[in-house]
Order: sequence, then C-alpha cells, then structure tokens
Amino acid sequence: MKPMNHTLTSPLCRFAALGVALFVGASSDAGYYTSIYTLNSPYTASSPNVTQVLVNWSTSLTSGMVQEGDLTDWSISLLGGGNLFYTDNVIIGGSVQSNRGVARGIADVLFRFDLGTFTPGDFDNMLSGSSLSSATTTAYNIYSYPNSLLGPPYSSLGIWSNGVESTRQLPGYSSVITIPAPGAFVAVGFAMAIKRRRRN
Repeated sequence: MKPMNHTLTSPLCRFAALGVALFVGASSDAGYYTSIYTLNSPYTASSPNVTQVLVNWSTSLTSGMVQEGDLTDWSISLLGGGNLFYTDNVIIGGSVQSNRGVARGIADVLFRFDLGTFTPGDFDNMLSGSSLSSATTTAYNIYSYPNSLLGPPYSSLGIWSNGVESTRQLPGYSSVITIPAPGAFVAVGFAMAIKRRRRN
C-alpha cells in the first residue's frame, strides 16, 4: 500500500466536506468516509486533467472488510487543479445507479475497504468498462487494484472513458488518505481545522 500523505490543499478539504455533506440523511447509523487519491501523474485524456480522485462512501459496518454490498452510498469524483468536474454516483441509499445511462447492478461494481487496518483496497465503478461505449455523455471507468483481487494488477489506479481504449491511462497514485467523518459537521470541522493550522 502506498504511504499516506497527510498534507491536503484547502480546496480539496472543501470538496471532501461537500461530498460527505451530500450523504446527510442517507442513514442515521451509517459511518461516512472520504478517501482522497493523489495521482502519480495527471490523467491527460480529460479537460481539465485529473490530478486527484475523491471517493465518498458510507456504511453501517463498524469493523471488518467493507464490500460493495455493505455500502449505503458511494460516489467517485475527479478533480483537476483543485476543482471537481465529474462525479459518478455509484450507490445511493443502498441501490446501484446507472452510469450515464448504462445500467449496472451490484455484480458490476467492486469495493473493498478494511476498517480493521483503515486501509483502502480494490475498487471499480464498472467492471465491464467497455460497456460505457453506449453512455449518453462522457462516462469514466475509474478503478484501483493495489491488491489485485481479479488477478494481475491493472494498476494501483486507472481511468478511461466511454469504452475507448485509447483514453485508458494508468497513472497510479502517490498517496491516499481516508478521512473518517460520521456526518457533515465533522467533515466541515476537519476542513476548518486544516485551514486554521495552515494559517498558523
């Protein structure tokens, strides 16, 4: 697993807080988390180029391995230059959503997070990324395979769009940090604390 980097830019904190805030009302007993991946190099087949991937998720589990079926909500966002420009709402209220018009079910996605070690594992928002060729708008397949659950590793993080192989890039990530935030106010408080610390 890549080393954790605890240095966050203030725009990223704001987006993390916003993403977690969107989960409010989903489930009163769910735990809310944001995993922030900083890429080794920008993903250049998008405008702006992707420099960070933000994964917001919630679950009622408090220990053990979280899998896709344990999620209450799950979204993946792409950021470029500190600005969020794309979000895929994979799961809302426990139900898997379509990806830009392409239907998918729980068997079409993958998610792993070890609450025991607080370590992100493999994830994939569309196991059959080529099916996004029929998406109504730009749709990204975003995946991370640090533990290679499906065989040889595709990449610690890869991205491609609309099933077009020429858009696939494997930038990997240089750092990942997960923020536990059991509610929007905790996330906002975290962002404010970071902001105050950077001013001192």
